[in-house]
Amino acid sequence: MATSNVEGGEQTSLAATDPQLEVVPTQFEPGDADFPRGAEAFAALVKSAQSNDSDGWAKAEARLQELGASATSAFAARLDDENPVARELAAMFLAQIGPEAVSAASGLVKLLKDDSSFARVNAAAALSTFEGYAEQVAPVLSELLADADESVRLTAVTSLGNVGPAAANSVSKLTRALRDPNPQIRAAAAKTLGEIGPAAAKSLPVLWQLRADTDEAVATAVARAIRRLDEDARDTARAIPASATE
Repeated sequence: MATSNVEGGEQTSLAATDPQLEVVPTQFEPGDADFPRGAEAFAALVKSAQSNDSDGWAKAEARLQELGASATSAFAARLDDENPVARELAAMFLAQIGPEAVSAASGLVKLLKDDSSFARVNAAAALSTFEGYAEQVAPVLSELLADADESVRLTAVTSLGNVGPAAANSVSKLTRALRDPNPQIRAAAAKTLGEIGPAAAKSLPVLWQLRADTDEAVATAVARAIRRLDEDARDTARAIPASATE
């Protein structure tokens, strides 16, 4: 999932703009014993993100990681927050939780139209792990394959792998992602194309060209994708010009 950058005591804002908005207190939900702890830790996380407090971020993140899926309701409560950083972080942590965060689905669906690409990609990443949302998130993730931010592109590529065959309309963009400057994205694109199945066969010419990629992880992912897509079509794939899939 797309994440923030906390290194050397500096926290890079998740949003395109980072207004110093006051952290809005959340309301505790009756019957949810972990909600108060989750809400408190999440408020501290948002505050740390906006004040570039790396130590505060680390402590709040550790508390939230400890709570795990028990913090789902605390994150879900901030998906419609006025603060864009709060929305982005809530979606990011829900994406980390995965299928166990399904109770937050309705809020995540609304976030698919958020102005922030970080919020959209993490909402889609979370939803891609739930049953029944593949066709809804595939177009969002496909659009984000061309985002300027590497972490957004990587999350989009990886999450389309969760979508599987429903991402068939994204094959052309995923094929272009095989040329991404970031080797992690190239490897993830190859893996995702293999998981899409027969509909991704038109990516084979480019995959064949990338067998000798200088990055070992990329070369391995490409080889596996080729085997998975069509082992019997290797000779044919060599004869098809790469421009046919661009």
